[in-house]
Amino acid sequence: MVIPLSLALMGLGGCNPYERWEGDEFNAGPVDPINFPPQYLGTGGNRQLAGAGRFTAARAYVEGTATEHFIFPFSPTQLSATNPLAAASSTAAPKPNAYVFDGCTAPAGYEFDAVRDAVDLSQQGVIFSALPSASYAAGAEPANWSYVPLVSRVPVTSKSASCQAIKSEPALVKRAGQQVDLNLTAPAPVTGKQVGVSDGTLLAFAIIEPGAAVYHVGENANNSTGVGLQKWGWYNQYLLAYLDGGEVPKAADGRLGTQRVYYPRSPVTVGTTNRAVTVGQGYDVLTARRGEAGYSPVCEVVTYDAGGPLTAAQLPKSAAEIETLYGATVQPPTRAYGNKSPAGDPYVYCLQLE
Repeated sequence: MVIPLSLALMGLGGCNPYERWEGDEFNAGPVDPINFPPQYLGTGGNRQLAGAGRFTAARAYVEGTATEHFIFPFSPTQLSATNPLAAASSTAAPKPNAYVFDGCTAPAGYEFDAVRDAVDLSQQGVIFSALPSASYAAGAEPANWSYVPLVSRVPVTSKSASCQAIKSEPALVKRAGQQVDLNLTAPAPVTGKQVGVSDGTLLAFAIIEPGAAVYHVGENANNSTGVGLQKWGWYNQYLLAYLDGGEVPKAADGRLGTQRVYYPRSPVTVGTTNRAVTVGQGYDVLTARRGEAGYSPVCEVVTYDAGGPLTAAQLPKSAAEIETLYGATVQPPTRAYGNKSPAGDPYVYCLQLE
């Protein structure tokens, strides 16, 4: 059963017979997106008005078959770095910890009820250690921000912990050796707190405004609730929503591993009009599908020239076809960095959901 997201969020303050307080842990409600960069509020989003935004997947093709992905731009800070793909650069691509559980214990006889339950108590949400952040000036959108949708995975081995009982990093660390196994670093030099140690796996988890609707290609508010594609996790006892793009491979030199996304720089004929298009507008061709060798939620953007206007039906639908027919024309897009649109950017985050 799926209910509108606004109703689901309203239920956070309701009486839940399965809600458990363990120590100081309790559900503090949804995170406040007041400092989220615009891209993570969604189209039409308003950081002061929950649920105003929406995220809609862009159509793409892999090996001739239609799929979809969610496009997010590299942050201005990352794009301006000497090497935007440098996975080891904490300044260009900060990667806070995210604690991923291998299981949990649900209440006896429990079945998820979307009306009654704020979250599914048969699962344990990922615990995040940082939120998207941008500095806003009065009446203006942020000119610069550094958030990127990457986290470093910290595996957590559950020892019969109650599902959703742990909702924050501090509470999780305190339970080390009791309900979870964690290797702990020495106290962090800035915060003075102990934290979990990543296993080196990078994950593309894009934290989004929790009230925003998330749609497949072709869906909208008239035919979908906008609930179901996002996943739910925790930050300091606050509930958050995120899009799960899966594991980010690393290149041999330590950079973020990528796949290619192609789009035509030659015009596309739509009806009787020839239009210029860009990445994320439905004409993308990806190298690999999620679960296949070569998949990455980080894409190198390249364009090709089809030699003249083609309709969407006439455009190639696989990377192999593009390289065979138009390989000599393949090149990066014209650089035109912006803090809202990825048009002209050489890289984007291109999350395919499970």
